[in-house]
Amino acid sequence: MLMLQRFGFATTLIALCTLGFGRSEAALVPPYFFSSVVTLGGMQPVLELGKPATTKWVTEGTGFFYGYLVQDDPDSTKKKYAVFLITAGHVVKSHPANASGTIGIRVDATETTAKAQDFEIPIADWFFHPSPDVDLAAVPMPIELLKTLKLETGFFANDQHAFTKNQMVEAGVSAGDGIFILGFPMGLSGQSRNYAIVRQGAIARISEYLDGASKWFLVDSFVFPGNSGGPVVLKPEITSITGTKSNGKAALIGVVQGYQPYTDVAISLQTKHQRIAFEENSGLAVVFPVDYINEMVKERSEAVWKVEQLKMKPPETAPIPEAAPAK
Repeated sequence: MLMLQRFGFATTLIALCTLGFGRSEAALVPPYFFSSVVTLGGMQPVLELGKPATTKWVTEGTGFFYGYLVQDDPDSTKKKYAVFLITAGHVVKSHPANASGTIGIRVDATETTAKAQDFEIPIADWFFHPSPDVDLAAVPMPIELLKTLKLETGFFANDQHAFTKNQMVEAGVSAGDGIFILGFPMGLSGQSRNYAIVRQGAIARISEYLDGASKWFLVDSFVFPGNSGGPVVLKPEITSITGTKSNGKAALIGVVQGYQPYTDVAISLQTKHQRIAFEENSGLAVVFPVDYINEMVKERSEAVWKVEQLKMKPPETAPIPEAAPAK
């Protein structure tokens, strides 16, 4: 397992890379979205009756690579991005304490026959959205390093693959629109590679967020432990009813926080007192919109870019003195 040390934006080498996706299959979810998704967790001891103790990878949450534009260009292949790993804040904060003070991520190899690579990221390198009501976390990712290791480096580009609040309003996004959730519920992440599970659903309530009365919106889709931090993708539709807009683009619209619980209480017939409470999954999930990702990473992206511009300049060298004439 490799250690990715010092991910802090001021001390680590951040990849400012171009988009270069080679796949072109027709699909409702673009194939390169899947290469953007990673598992978070770590190696943990597993006890089975009658068997010696072993350790195996245990998935605790989902994350995805997100690129924030730092240098625009008419040629999309020349645009530059600072890339971050995004997840739900509670995935990082609730990670079991270990001696190294790290949380693991697993990134797929570009070769489909090769195993994924595990990395350890120091917990101290993560940063969180400044609002305690927004459950988001991020850490800079050295995409160029992952490239040299022949690992997947696809990411959601904020200017190409994501919808902000204003863009959702412009596109006419509303309750009832289809969505996809990518992630690894209940630890179902694959043995040697990340095989993301896609669940289909619909936006259940979003007008409250669009009106500025809420920081999140609801989707009608079952999510479970392990889905937290996963991307929510708007389903492309080419048809619409009269008077509404159709959207033919799959776009990131938010991050899964968790399911909205439904609590049922058992009451004693004799004492009339509460005896036990049952918490169930309501089938509704809380989603934090893309705007909060941008708020969280914008300032750091700009600072990283300034540092990287200096690093990209060739070092100044003194002119070579002319050789003295031979005597």
